[in-house]
Amino acid sequence: MKYAHYICTFFVAATGVFCSPVLRAQPEKGYDVHYYNATVRLDRAQDSLWGQVTMTATATTTIRQVLQYIKYLTIDSVFLNNVKTGITIGDTQSGEYFIGVPTFFSLIPEGSTFQITTYYHGHPLPEQYVPGGAPGWGGVTDADTMMFAMGVGFYAPYTGCTRHWLPCYDLPDDKADSVDLTFITPDNEVTASNGTLVSNTVTPGGTGERIMHWHESFPIATYLLTFVSGPFTEQEIPNHDSLPFEVYALQSDSVSAAKEMYERVDTILKFYDSLFAPYPFQKVGFAVTQFGSMEHQTMICLDPAAIAGNPLTDVSDNSTIAVHELSHQWWGDRVTCRTFDDAWLNEGFAHYCESLDLERLFGRAKYVARQHENIVAAKGSNLPLFGAPTVNHHNNNYPNSTIYQKGACVLGMLRQYLGDSVFFQTVRYYGNKHAYSTATSWDLWNDFDTATGKDLGWFFKPWVFGTGYPKDTIYWNATSTGATVSFHQVIDNDSTDYFRLYVPIKGSTKSGLIAYDTVMMDSTQTSTAIAHFGFQPDTLVFDPEGLLLWRVVKTFATAGVFSIQNSASGLML
Repeated sequence: MKYAHYICTFFVAATGVFCSPVLRAQPEKGYDVHYYNATVRLDRAQDSLWGQVTMTATATTTIRQVLQYIKYLTIDSVFLNNVKTGITIGDTQSGEYFIGVPTFFSLIPEGSTFQITTYYHGHPLPEQYVPGGAPGWGGVTDADTMMFAMGVGFYAPYTGCTRHWLPCYDLPDDKADSVDLTFITPDNEVTASNGTLVSNTVTPGGTGERIMHWHESFPIATYLLTFVSGPFTEQEIPNHDSLPFEVYALQSDSVSAAKEMYERVDTILKFYDSLFAPYPFQKVGFAVTQFGSMEHQTMICLDPAAIAGNPLTDVSDNSTIAVHELSHQWWGDRVTCRTFDDAWLNEGFAHYCESLDLERLFGRAKYVARQHENIVAAKGSNLPLFGAPTVNHHNNNYPNSTIYQKGACVLGMLRQYLGDSVFFQTVRYYGNKHAYSTATSWDLWNDFDTATGKDLGWFFKPWVFGTGYPKDTIYWNATSTGATVSFHQVIDNDSTDYFRLYVPIKGSTKSGLIAYDTVMMDSTQTSTAIAHFGFQPDTLVFDPEGLLLWRVVKTFATAGVFSIQNSASGLML
């Protein structure tokens, strides 16, 4: 997705103690979802819907009630295994409710499969609806020309917003194995959704209704479900994978949408295939909505601003939105954060993919420039990557400078330290290990340790679970073959601890000799390292490409006779 009671637990390891936010307590669910089968009648003219959904699940423990979520809608009736039952309201802010077990069932035994069928209706709304106010980003928007569902909310006291149109277990830790969604609309409307279109029929007898049935056969989290309904045109985009590639747009957006797909998205689709894994789903799908961009599985909602201009010459932020959302099909959809406290695993990866896209299309300089933008923004973050929405008390479920831009910086530094071959091999290992499932920050850390054979706790602890970034004063002194470098870190209110960094250094002489070395700044207040160049340098440049998230307060040549040049990123504020 493109923009727009913090508990502290201490972990003791060989490298020290660090503090990390842990997940907020959720009600015990006690079941595993297999399947949703829903039929939803949409009425844009009346801002209304009527629905029926059956959830099939297996009890993982003995349970007496079934947890689900619904928001802004009315439940008409609920059945457990075809027997009518009732509900108990839980947390009204999140829309939590519990379906009771009929008395003659008493309970649902561990290991048994059961079905919950719910009939409901109402006026679906955006997140945090305020009468007379501007529509929210997530939930359901009913505009003049279309009705569409966005899977998450930015500012709601919950994150998943599929509960605005579908009663379900609306948290990402439990993916349904498959989903069937059928939408009934007036016959002049088209409804795009997840997966494969099974049927598209107009009811006989002149009733003027269109029925479109979609089937998603891959595991899917509920926040990645969507529908987009309106007078859309459909275009098929030829692509290198010969995949079904469907684009739904109003007639006014169809030409520019097709141009973006032909000229940018297909090129990057091939790039992601080679870099991460073959495209993981049965189709590529985009729907141009009134606003917002969101990575719904196989049916991405795309803001009209994302398709403006010439995508091969426009390197503005807008030019990377479509491929940002495409990358989510690997990072967010194929591998999904287990809880939204780990949303950076979705957004940090996707935002970093934007830098990779620019590098692929325009060269290294564009990659470096985008990473510089990310570093500047990340310095404004005072949140950890893990748990940012919880720490922030849901003031912003997707704090941009943290989970997008700091996430991209952290991945970029990990790439720089490990090198391309090891980094991308490890990313593929992580992706394949958790394919069609969920993952946490600890999974990523463990997978990088396993695949590289290194203990990377020194990296993940401060950068993923901590806050701040290193601020250094650097002293150096030339030797006959290089330089002795001394780093002095300062801890301030933003920093959790001292950081370890591997710092590239460029050494040069007035006569034109140039060489590079990388030294370790250790996670102590003061550390010293030796740079080897094979000659005595006149000038040192620390972090010459400026790809480290740090601030060099000042550098000193201690002998007093050498010229000083600060790093490319070191004096960014």
